[in-house]
Amino acid sequence: MSRVIVLFAMLALLCATAVAQRSNTQAADSVAIKQAVLDFAEGYYSGDVARMERAISQDINRCTPRDLPQTGRTAPTYSTYSGLIENTRAKVGALDDTARHITVQILDIDNDVANTKLISASFVDYHQLIKLDNQWKIINGLSSPGTSLPPRMKDFKPEDERAAIERTALDYFAGLYATDAKRLELTINPEFSKISLVPLQQTGKTSLRRQRAEAAIENALAHVGKQDEEYRDFSARIIDITDGLAVVRADAMVSYEFLQIYKSGGQWRILNSIAKPRTDFTTAQAMTVIAGDLMPDFTLPIYGGGEYTLSKYRGKNVLLVFPRGWLGTTWCTYCPYQYLELEKRIRESDLKAKYNLEVAFVLPYNTDRVKDWLEKFPEAMTTLENVKNPQPQPPTGSQQADYAAWARKAFPIRFSVKKDDPHTLIPVLADEKRTLSHQLKIFSSFWDGVSSEQNRATVLVIDKKGVLQFKYVGQMTEDRPSVDYILDFISRLK
Repeated sequence: MSRVIVLFAMLALLCATAVAQRSNTQAADSVAIKQAVLDFAEGYYSGDVARMERAISQDINRCTPRDLPQTGRTAPTYSTYSGLIENTRAKVGALDDTARHITVQILDIDNDVANTKLISASFVDYHQLIKLDNQWKIINGLSSPGTSLPPRMKDFKPEDERAAIERTALDYFAGLYATDAKRLELTINPEFSKISLVPLQQTGKTSLRRQRAEAAIENALAHVGKQDEEYRDFSARIIDITDGLAVVRADAMVSYEFLQIYKSGGQWRILNSIAKPRTDFTTAQAMTVIAGDLMPDFTLPIYGGGEYTLSKYRGKNVLLVFPRGWLGTTWCTYCPYQYLELEKRIRESDLKAKYNLEVAFVLPYNTDRVKDWLEKFPEAMTTLENVKNPQPQPPTGSQQADYAAWARKAFPIRFSVKKDDPHTLIPVLADEKRTLSHQLKIFSSFWDGVSSEQNRATVLVIDKKGVLQFKYVGQMTEDRPSVDYILDFISRLK
Protein backbone atom coordinates (compact mmCIF):
# COMPACT_ATOMS: atom_id res chain seq x y z
CA MET A 1 0.00 0.00 0.00
CA SER A 2 2.83 2.39 0.87
CA ARG A 3 4.39 1.80 -2.57
CA VAL A 4 1.09 2.70 -4.25
CA ILE A 5 0.83 5.86 -2.18
CA VAL A 6 4.38 6.83 -3.11
CA LEU A 7 3.64 6.14 -6.82
CA PHE A 8 0.53 8.33 -6.78
CA ALA A 9 2.46 11.06 -4.99
CA MET A 10 5.18 10.95 -7.66
CA LEU A 11 2.60 11.10 -10.46
CA ALA A 12 0.86 14.02 -8.79
CA LEU A 13 4.19 15.82 -8.45
CA LEU A 14 5.03 15.22 -12.13
CA CYS A 15 1.61 16.50 -13.21
CA ALA A 16 1.93 19.56 -11.02
CA THR A 17 5.43 20.20 -12.40
CA ALA A 18 4.18 19.90 -16.02
CA VAL A 19 1.30 22.30 -15.35
CA ALA A 20 3.67 24.74 -13.67
CA GLN A 21 6.08 24.55 -16.62
CA ARG A 22 3.26 25.23 -19.11
CA SER A 23 2.07 28.11 -16.99
CA ASN A 24 5.58 29.55 -16.81
CA THR A 25 6.00 29.19 -20.58
CA GLN A 26 2.69 30.94 -21.25
CA ALA A 27 3.57 33.73 -18.85
CA ALA A 28 6.97 34.17 -20.50
CA ASP A 29 5.38 34.20 -23.96
CA SER A 30 2.86 36.82 -22.88
CA VAL A 31 5.65 39.08 -21.63
CA ALA A 32 7.69 38.58 -24.83
CA ILE A 33 4.69 39.16 -27.11
CA LYS A 34 3.73 42.36 -25.34
CA GLN A 35 7.33 43.56 -25.43
CA ALA A 36 7.57 42.96 -29.19
CA VAL A 37 4.45 45.06 -29.80
CA LEU A 38 5.73 47.79 -27.46
CA ASP A 39 9.06 47.76 -29.28
CA PHE A 40 7.17 48.30 -32.53
CA ALA A 41 5.13 51.23 -31.24
CA GLU A 42 7.66 52.93 -29.00
CA GLY A 43 10.47 52.28 -31.45
CA TYR A 44 8.50 54.01 -34.19
CA TYR A 45 7.42 56.97 -32.07
CA SER A 46 10.88 57.49 -30.57
CA GLY A 47 12.93 56.79 -33.69
CA ASP A 48 14.65 53.80 -32.04
CA VAL A 49 15.71 51.58 -34.96
CA ALA A 50 17.05 48.81 -32.71
CA ARG A 51 13.67 48.37 -31.06
CA MET A 52 11.87 48.29 -34.43
CA GLU A 53 14.34 45.70 -35.73
CA ARG A 54 13.69 43.53 -32.67
CA ALA A 55 9.94 43.76 -33.16
CA ILE A 56 9.38 42.91 -36.81
CA SER A 57 10.15 40.01 -39.11
CA GLN A 58 11.95 40.76 -42.36
CA ASP A 59 8.93 39.11 -44.04
CA ILE A 60 6.44 41.55 -42.47
CA ASN A 61 3.28 42.33 -44.43
CA ARG A 62 1.60 45.36 -42.83
CA CYS A 63 -1.34 46.98 -44.62
CA THR A 64 -3.26 50.21 -44.05
CA PRO A 65 -6.54 50.31 -46.02
CA ARG A 66 -7.14 53.88 -47.24
CA ASP A 67 -10.62 54.75 -48.49
CA LEU A 68 -10.76 57.06 -51.49
CA PRO A 69 -13.71 59.49 -51.37
CA GLN A 70 -13.43 60.11 -55.12
CA THR A 71 -14.41 56.53 -55.98
CA GLY A 72 -15.66 54.98 -52.72
CA ARG A 73 -13.06 52.26 -53.20
CA THR A 74 -10.17 51.24 -50.96
CA ALA A 75 -6.46 51.47 -51.76
CA PRO A 76 -4.34 49.20 -49.54
CA THR A 77 -1.02 50.82 -48.58
CA TYR A 78 1.79 48.51 -47.48
CA SER A 79 4.67 48.98 -45.07
CA THR A 80 7.68 46.80 -45.82
CA TYR A 81 10.50 45.87 -43.45
CA SER A 82 12.85 48.43 -44.98
CA GLY A 83 10.11 51.05 -45.05
CA LEU A 84 9.37 50.67 -41.35
CA ILE A 85 13.06 50.69 -40.45
CA GLU A 86 13.89 53.74 -42.54
CA ASN A 87 10.81 55.69 -41.45
CA THR A 88 11.76 54.94 -37.86
CA ARG A 89 15.33 56.09 -38.50
CA ALA A 90 14.00 59.30 -40.09
CA LYS A 91 11.65 59.82 -37.13
CA VAL A 92 8.71 60.24 -39.49
CA GLY A 93 6.20 59.44 -36.78
CA ALA A 94 8.01 60.90 -33.76
CA LEU A 95 5.80 61.74 -30.76
CA ASP A 96 6.54 62.65 -27.17
CA ASP A 97 5.91 60.00 -24.52
CA THR A 98 2.86 61.82 -23.21
CA ALA A 99 1.22 61.93 -26.66
CA ARG A 100 1.57 58.27 -27.64
CA HIS A 101 -1.25 56.72 -25.54
CA ILE A 102 -0.09 53.13 -26.14
CA THR A 103 -2.16 50.13 -25.05
CA VAL A 104 -1.39 46.52 -25.96
CA GLN A 105 -3.97 43.72 -25.83
CA ILE A 106 -3.05 40.09 -26.36
CA LEU A 107 -6.06 38.63 -28.13
CA ASP A 108 -4.93 35.04 -28.59
CA ILE A 109 -1.83 32.87 -28.10
CA ASP A 110 -1.68 29.55 -29.94
CA ASN A 111 1.73 28.04 -29.15
CA ASP A 112 3.94 29.71 -31.79
CA VAL A 113 1.31 32.14 -33.18
CA ALA A 114 -0.23 35.15 -31.43
CA ASN A 115 -2.76 37.85 -32.29
CA THR A 116 -2.58 41.26 -30.63
CA LYS A 117 -4.25 44.66 -30.77
CA LEU A 118 -2.14 47.80 -30.47
CA ILE A 119 -3.99 51.04 -29.70
CA SER A 120 -2.04 54.28 -29.96
CA ALA A 121 -2.36 57.91 -30.99
CA SER A 122 -1.41 57.60 -34.67
CA PHE A 123 -2.52 54.06 -35.49
CA VAL A 124 -4.46 51.06 -34.24
CA ASP A 125 -2.85 47.82 -35.41
CA TYR A 126 -3.89 44.20 -35.41
CA HIS A 127 -0.65 42.23 -35.32
CA GLN A 128 0.01 38.58 -36.01
CA LEU A 129 3.22 37.36 -34.40
CA ILE A 130 5.14 34.12 -34.81
CA LYS A 131 7.75 32.54 -32.56
CA LEU A 132 10.95 31.77 -34.45
CA ASP A 133 14.25 30.79 -32.79
CA ASN A 134 12.53 31.43 -29.45
CA GLN A 135 11.84 35.06 -30.41
CA TRP A 136 8.46 36.63 -31.09
CA LYS A 137 8.30 38.72 -34.27
CA ILE A 138 5.46 40.66 -35.93
CA ILE A 139 4.82 39.03 -39.30
CA ASN A 140 1.45 40.54 -40.36
CA GLY A 141 -0.27 43.79 -39.59
CA LEU A 142 -3.57 45.47 -40.41
CA SER A 143 -3.82 49.13 -39.48
CA SER A 144 -6.43 51.87 -39.02
CA PRO A 145 -6.24 55.47 -37.71
CA GLY A 146 -5.23 55.94 -34.08
CA THR A 147 -7.10 57.55 -31.20
CA SER A 148 -5.98 61.09 -32.06
CA LEU A 149 -7.38 60.83 -35.60
CA PRO A 150 -10.88 60.48 -37.07
CA PRO A 151 -11.91 56.82 -37.46
CA ARG A 152 -11.64 55.20 -40.83
CA MET A 153 -15.35 54.36 -40.87
CA LYS A 154 -17.96 56.76 -39.54
CA ASP A 155 -20.67 55.25 -37.32
CA PHE A 156 -19.11 51.80 -37.52
CA LYS A 157 -21.05 49.30 -35.36
CA PRO A 158 -19.16 46.06 -34.73
CA GLU A 159 -22.20 44.04 -33.66
CA ASP A 160 -23.96 44.83 -36.93
CA GLU A 161 -21.02 43.36 -38.85
CA ARG A 162 -20.57 40.03 -37.06
CA ALA A 163 -22.76 37.96 -39.38
CA ALA A 164 -21.07 39.33 -42.52
CA ILE A 165 -17.58 38.75 -41.08
CA GLU A 166 -18.38 35.15 -40.11
CA ARG A 167 -19.94 34.53 -43.51
CA THR A 168 -16.81 35.82 -45.25
CA ALA A 169 -14.62 33.42 -43.26
CA LEU A 170 -16.93 30.47 -43.90
CA ASP A 171 -17.25 31.30 -47.61
CA TYR A 172 -13.46 31.48 -47.83
CA PHE A 173 -13.13 27.97 -46.43
CA ALA A 174 -15.98 26.75 -48.64
CA GLY A 175 -14.17 28.13 -51.68
CA LEU A 176 -10.84 26.73 -50.51
CA TYR A 177 -11.98 23.17 -49.82
CA ALA A 178 -14.61 22.96 -52.56
CA THR A 179 -11.96 24.45 -54.89
CA ASP A 180 -14.45 27.08 -56.00
CA ALA A 181 -12.28 29.78 -57.57
CA LYS A 182 -15.14 32.27 -58.02
CA ARG A 183 -16.04 32.01 -54.35
CA LEU A 184 -12.43 32.59 -53.36
CA GLU A 185 -12.22 35.68 -55.56
CA LEU A 186 -15.22 37.14 -53.71
CA THR A 187 -13.69 36.64 -50.25
CA ILE A 188 -9.96 37.36 -50.59
CA ASN A 189 -8.13 40.55 -51.41
CA PRO A 190 -6.14 40.45 -54.69
CA GLU A 191 -3.02 40.81 -52.52
CA PHE A 192 -4.11 38.12 -50.06
CA SER A 193 -1.22 36.42 -48.28
CA LYS A 194 -1.34 33.17 -46.29
CA ILE A 195 1.56 31.96 -44.15
CA SER A 196 2.23 28.32 -43.31
CA LEU A 197 4.91 27.48 -40.75
CA VAL A 198 7.08 24.61 -42.03
CA PRO A 199 9.39 22.89 -39.49
CA LEU A 200 12.68 21.70 -40.99
CA GLN A 201 13.96 18.47 -39.45
CA GLN A 202 17.43 18.96 -40.92
CA THR A 203 18.11 22.14 -38.96
CA GLY A 204 15.42 22.25 -36.29
CA LYS A 205 14.41 25.65 -37.66
CA THR A 206 11.05 26.78 -39.02
CA SER A 207 10.63 28.29 -42.46
CA LEU A 208 7.72 30.39 -43.68
CA ARG A 209 5.79 29.62 -46.82
CA ARG A 210 3.56 32.36 -48.21
CA GLN A 211 0.76 31.72 -50.64
CA ARG A 212 -0.67 34.69 -52.51
CA ALA A 213 -4.12 35.16 -54.00
CA GLU A 214 -3.06 34.04 -57.46
CA ALA A 215 -1.75 30.72 -56.16
CA ALA A 216 -4.90 30.10 -54.10
CA ILE A 217 -7.12 30.76 -57.10
CA GLU A 218 -4.99 28.71 -59.52
CA ASN A 219 -5.01 25.78 -57.07
CA ALA A 220 -8.79 26.05 -56.91
CA LEU A 221 -9.07 26.02 -60.69
CA ALA A 222 -6.89 22.89 -60.73
CA HIS A 223 -8.95 21.37 -57.85
CA VAL A 224 -5.85 21.04 -55.68
CA GLY A 225 -6.83 20.27 -52.07
CA LYS A 226 -10.48 19.56 -52.82
CA GLN A 227 -12.31 17.71 -50.04
CA ASP A 228 -15.48 15.67 -50.25
CA GLU A 229 -18.44 17.70 -49.05
CA GLU A 230 -18.95 15.44 -46.03
CA TYR A 231 -15.62 16.66 -44.65
CA ARG A 232 -16.32 20.37 -45.11
CA ASP A 233 -17.23 21.04 -41.51
CA PHE A 234 -16.36 24.70 -40.91
CA SER A 235 -16.74 27.14 -38.05
CA ALA A 236 -15.68 30.73 -37.48
CA ARG A 237 -15.02 32.63 -34.24
CA ILE A 238 -14.54 36.39 -34.25
CA ILE A 239 -11.64 37.39 -32.00
CA ASP A 240 -11.99 41.16 -32.32
CA ILE A 241 -13.56 43.89 -34.49
CA THR A 242 -12.71 47.58 -34.77
CA ASP A 243 -13.19 50.38 -37.33
CA GLY A 244 -13.68 48.19 -40.41
CA LEU A 245 -11.05 45.63 -39.37
CA ALA A 246 -11.50 42.17 -37.85
CA VAL A 247 -9.52 39.18 -36.60
CA VAL A 248 -11.14 35.76 -36.98
CA ARG A 249 -10.23 32.16 -36.26
CA ALA A 250 -11.70 29.79 -38.86
CA ASP A 251 -11.64 26.02 -38.32
CA ALA A 252 -11.86 23.26 -40.89
CA MET A 253 -11.67 19.55 -40.17
CA VAL A 254 -7.90 19.19 -40.65
CA SER A 255 -6.61 22.77 -40.28
CA TYR A 256 -7.41 26.22 -38.95
CA GLU A 257 -6.43 29.75 -39.86
CA PHE A 258 -6.15 33.11 -38.14
CA LEU A 259 -7.55 35.68 -40.56
CA GLN A 260 -7.12 39.45 -40.79
CA ILE A 261 -10.11 40.93 -42.60
CA TYR A 262 -11.06 44.46 -43.60
CA LYS A 263 -14.19 46.04 -45.02
CA SER A 264 -14.00 47.68 -48.42
CA GLY A 265 -16.87 48.96 -50.57
CA GLY A 266 -19.42 47.34 -48.29
CA GLN A 267 -17.73 43.93 -48.44
CA TRP A 268 -15.38 42.15 -46.07
CA ARG A 269 -12.21 40.81 -47.67
CA ILE A 270 -9.47 38.60 -46.21
CA LEU A 271 -6.00 40.10 -46.42
CA ASN A 272 -3.66 38.05 -44.20
CA SER A 273 -3.80 34.55 -42.79
CA ILE A 274 -1.66 32.19 -40.75
CA ALA A 275 -2.58 28.53 -41.31
CA LYS A 276 -1.93 25.67 -38.88
CA PRO A 277 -2.72 21.93 -38.97
CA ARG A 278 -5.28 20.51 -36.53
CA THR A 279 -3.31 18.32 -34.13
CA ASP A 280 -6.48 17.25 -32.31
CA PHE A 281 -8.01 15.70 -35.44
CA THR A 282 -8.40 11.92 -35.16
CA THR A 283 -9.20 9.12 -37.58
CA ALA A 284 -12.45 8.50 -35.70
CA GLN A 285 -13.59 12.03 -36.57
CA ALA A 286 -13.01 11.34 -40.25
CA MET A 287 -15.08 8.15 -40.19
CA THR A 288 -18.84 7.92 -40.16
CA VAL A 289 -20.67 5.44 -37.93
CA ILE A 290 -20.86 1.87 -39.29
CA ALA A 291 -23.62 -0.66 -38.67
CA GLY A 292 -22.40 -3.13 -36.07
CA ASP A 293 -20.39 -0.51 -34.16
CA LEU A 294 -21.30 1.33 -30.99
CA MET A 295 -23.21 4.50 -31.85
CA PRO A 296 -21.34 7.61 -30.63
CA ASP A 297 -23.13 9.43 -27.84
CA PHE A 298 -24.53 12.90 -28.44
CA THR A 299 -26.64 15.55 -26.75
CA LEU A 300 -28.92 17.89 -28.69
CA PRO A 301 -31.63 20.37 -27.66
CA ILE A 302 -35.24 19.28 -28.05
CA TYR A 303 -37.63 21.64 -29.77
CA GLY A 304 -39.98 22.89 -27.07
CA GLY A 305 -37.43 22.52 -24.26
CA GLY A 306 -35.00 20.06 -22.69
CA GLU A 307 -32.11 17.99 -24.04
CA TYR A 308 -31.86 14.59 -25.67
CA THR A 309 -28.83 12.45 -24.74
CA LEU A 310 -28.60 9.14 -26.57
CA SER A 311 -26.85 7.23 -23.77
CA LYS A 312 -29.79 7.88 -21.42
CA TYR A 313 -31.83 5.44 -23.49
CA ARG A 314 -29.59 2.40 -23.01
CA GLY A 315 -31.87 -0.57 -22.43
CA LYS A 316 -34.25 0.63 -25.14
CA ASN A 317 -34.20 0.44 -28.92
CA VAL A 318 -33.83 3.87 -30.51
CA LEU A 319 -35.09 4.97 -33.91
CA LEU A 320 -33.47 8.17 -35.24
CA VAL A 321 -34.94 9.70 -38.38
CA PHE A 322 -33.20 12.50 -40.28
CA PRO A 323 -35.64 14.08 -42.76
CA ARG A 324 -34.27 15.75 -45.84
CA GLY A 325 -35.43 19.19 -44.70
CA TRP A 326 -35.31 22.46 -46.63
CA LEU A 327 -35.16 22.31 -50.44
CA GLY A 328 -34.11 25.89 -51.09
CA THR A 329 -37.61 27.33 -51.58
CA THR A 330 -39.83 24.92 -49.65
CA TRP A 331 -39.75 22.01 -47.20
CA CYS A 332 -39.56 18.43 -48.43
CA THR A 333 -43.17 17.35 -49.13
CA TYR A 334 -42.77 13.69 -48.19
CA CYS A 335 -40.69 13.96 -45.00
CA PRO A 336 -43.55 14.97 -42.64
CA TYR A 337 -45.57 11.89 -43.67
CA GLN A 338 -43.19 9.52 -41.86
CA TYR A 339 -43.35 11.67 -38.73
CA LEU A 340 -47.14 11.77 -38.81
CA GLU A 341 -47.41 8.02 -39.44
CA LEU A 342 -45.18 7.18 -36.48
CA GLU A 343 -47.03 9.73 -34.36
CA LYS A 344 -50.37 8.11 -35.30
CA ARG A 345 -49.12 4.63 -34.41
CA ILE A 346 -47.70 5.75 -31.09
CA ARG A 347 -50.98 7.41 -30.22
CA GLU A 348 -53.19 4.50 -31.28
CA SER A 349 -51.23 1.30 -30.56
CA ASP A 350 -48.73 1.96 -27.76
CA LEU A 351 -45.95 1.42 -30.28
CA LYS A 352 -43.15 2.45 -27.92
CA ALA A 353 -44.05 -0.12 -25.27
CA LYS A 354 -44.56 -2.91 -27.82
CA TYR A 355 -41.11 -2.51 -29.34
CA ASN A 356 -39.33 -1.12 -26.25
CA LEU A 357 -38.67 1.85 -28.49
CA GLU A 358 -37.79 5.53 -28.35
CA VAL A 359 -38.19 7.64 -31.50
CA ALA A 360 -36.64 11.01 -32.35
CA PHE A 361 -36.38 13.14 -35.49
CA VAL A 362 -33.30 15.29 -36.15
CA LEU A 363 -33.16 18.44 -38.28
CA PRO A 364 -29.95 20.41 -39.03
CA TYR A 365 -31.52 23.76 -38.09
CA ASN A 366 -32.20 25.96 -35.07
CA THR A 367 -35.44 25.76 -33.08
CA ASP A 368 -37.10 28.53 -35.11
CA ARG A 369 -36.59 26.53 -38.29
CA VAL A 370 -37.84 23.37 -36.58
CA LYS A 371 -40.96 25.29 -35.54
CA ASP A 372 -41.52 26.35 -39.14
CA TRP A 373 -41.09 22.75 -40.34
CA LEU A 374 -43.76 21.50 -37.94
CA GLU A 375 -46.13 24.35 -38.75
CA LYS A 376 -45.87 23.61 -42.48
CA PHE A 377 -47.17 20.04 -42.08
CA PRO A 378 -50.67 21.03 -43.33
CA GLU A 379 -49.22 22.51 -46.52
CA ALA A 380 -47.06 19.45 -47.10
CA MET A 381 -50.01 17.08 -46.67
CA THR A 382 -52.17 19.17 -49.02
CA THR A 383 -49.42 19.02 -51.65
CA LEU A 384 -49.07 15.27 -51.14
CA GLU A 385 -52.81 14.73 -51.63
CA ASN A 386 -52.61 16.73 -54.88
CA VAL A 387 -49.76 14.46 -56.02
CA LYS A 388 -51.80 11.36 -55.16
CA ASN A 389 -54.97 12.67 -56.82
CA PRO A 390 -54.02 15.20 -59.50
CA GLN A 391 -56.73 17.33 -61.08
CA PRO A 392 -57.57 17.04 -63.86
CA GLN A 393 -56.85 13.30 -63.92
CA PRO A 394 -53.90 12.51 -66.18
CA PRO A 395 -54.29 10.01 -69.05
CA THR A 396 -53.96 6.34 -68.07
CA GLY A 397 -50.43 5.10 -68.67
CA SER A 398 -48.88 8.57 -68.56
CA GLN A 399 -45.90 9.26 -66.33
CA GLN A 400 -47.99 11.53 -64.09
CA ALA A 401 -50.68 8.86 -63.67
CA ASP A 402 -48.10 6.20 -62.84
CA TYR A 403 -46.42 8.49 -60.30
CA ALA A 404 -49.76 9.30 -58.68
CA ALA A 405 -50.49 5.55 -58.37
CA TRP A 406 -47.10 5.04 -56.73
CA ALA A 407 -47.73 7.91 -54.29
CA ARG A 408 -51.15 6.47 -53.30
CA LYS A 409 -49.47 3.13 -52.54
CA ALA A 410 -46.45 4.61 -50.72
CA PHE A 411 -48.45 7.18 -48.73
CA PRO A 412 -51.92 5.63 -48.22
CA ILE A 413 -52.97 7.57 -45.11
CA ARG A 414 -54.74 10.90 -45.50
CA PHE A 415 -53.75 13.12 -42.58
CA SER A 416 -55.87 15.98 -41.29
CA VAL A 417 -53.35 18.18 -39.50
CA LYS A 418 -53.43 21.77 -38.26
CA LYS A 419 -50.69 24.38 -38.06
CA ASP A 420 -50.89 24.63 -34.27
CA ASP A 421 -51.01 20.87 -33.51
CA PRO A 422 -48.49 20.30 -30.69
CA HIS A 423 -46.57 17.20 -31.99
CA THR A 424 -45.13 16.29 -28.57
CA LEU A 425 -45.14 12.48 -28.83
CA ILE A 426 -41.97 12.39 -30.94
CA PRO A 427 -39.20 14.82 -29.97
CA VAL A 428 -37.59 16.84 -32.75
CA LEU A 429 -33.92 17.59 -32.12
CA ALA A 430 -32.32 20.82 -33.35
CA ASP A 431 -28.83 20.01 -34.67
CA GLU A 432 -28.19 23.71 -35.36
CA LYS A 433 -24.39 23.40 -35.52
CA ARG A 434 -24.73 20.22 -37.63
CA THR A 435 -22.40 18.42 -35.20
CA LEU A 436 -24.22 15.09 -35.46
CA SER A 437 -25.12 15.56 -39.12
CA HIS A 438 -21.49 16.22 -40.04
CA GLN A 439 -20.29 13.28 -37.94
CA LEU A 440 -22.67 11.00 -39.81
CA LYS A 441 -21.54 12.59 -43.12
CA ILE A 442 -25.13 13.25 -44.21
CA PHE A 443 -25.22 17.06 -44.31
CA SER A 444 -25.06 18.54 -47.81
CA SER A 445 -25.43 21.93 -49.45
CA PHE A 446 -26.12 20.35 -52.86
CA TRP A 447 -28.05 17.13 -53.30
CA ASP A 448 -30.49 15.74 -55.85
CA GLY A 449 -30.06 18.82 -58.02
CA VAL A 450 -30.95 21.25 -55.23
CA SER A 451 -28.66 23.86 -53.64
CA SER A 452 -29.77 24.08 -50.02
CA GLU A 453 -28.62 23.28 -46.50
CA GLN A 454 -30.14 19.85 -45.96
CA ASN A 455 -29.52 16.34 -44.68
CA ARG A 456 -29.67 13.28 -46.86
CA ALA A 457 -32.71 11.36 -45.69
CA THR A 458 -31.36 8.91 -43.10
CA VAL A 459 -32.77 6.28 -40.73
CA LEU A 460 -30.76 4.72 -37.88
CA VAL A 461 -31.80 1.95 -35.50
CA ILE A 462 -29.74 1.57 -32.33
CA ASP A 463 -30.29 -1.48 -30.13
CA LYS A 464 -30.59 -1.71 -26.35
CA LYS A 465 -26.80 -1.97 -25.96
CA GLY A 466 -26.18 1.19 -27.97
CA VAL A 467 -25.02 -0.63 -31.12
CA LEU A 468 -26.08 0.68 -34.53
CA GLN A 469 -27.99 -2.20 -36.14
CA PHE A 470 -29.64 -0.54 -39.15
CA LYS A 471 -28.43 2.32 -41.31
CA TYR A 472 -30.17 3.79 -44.33
CA VAL A 473 -28.93 6.88 -46.17
CA GLY A 474 -31.32 7.85 -48.96
CA GLN A 475 -30.60 8.98 -52.46
CA MET A 476 -34.21 9.64 -53.48
CA THR A 477 -37.74 9.71 -52.09
CA GLU A 478 -38.73 6.40 -53.64
CA ASP A 479 -36.25 4.19 -51.76
CA ARG A 480 -36.97 5.20 -48.16
CA PRO A 481 -37.82 2.22 -45.92
CA SER A 482 -41.43 2.08 -44.78
CA VAL A 483 -42.47 2.27 -41.14
CA ASP A 484 -43.65 -1.38 -41.36
CA TYR A 485 -40.23 -2.50 -42.60
CA ILE A 486 -38.41 -0.58 -39.84
CA LEU A 487 -40.68 -1.94 -37.11
CA ASP A 488 -40.33 -5.49 -38.43
CA PHE A 489 -36.55 -5.11 -38.24
CA ILE A 490 -36.76 -3.78 -34.67
CA SER A 491 -39.02 -6.65 -33.62
CA ARG A 492 -36.28 -9.13 -34.55
CA LEU A 493 -33.56 -7.45 -32.47
CA LYS A 494 -32.44 -9.52 -29.49
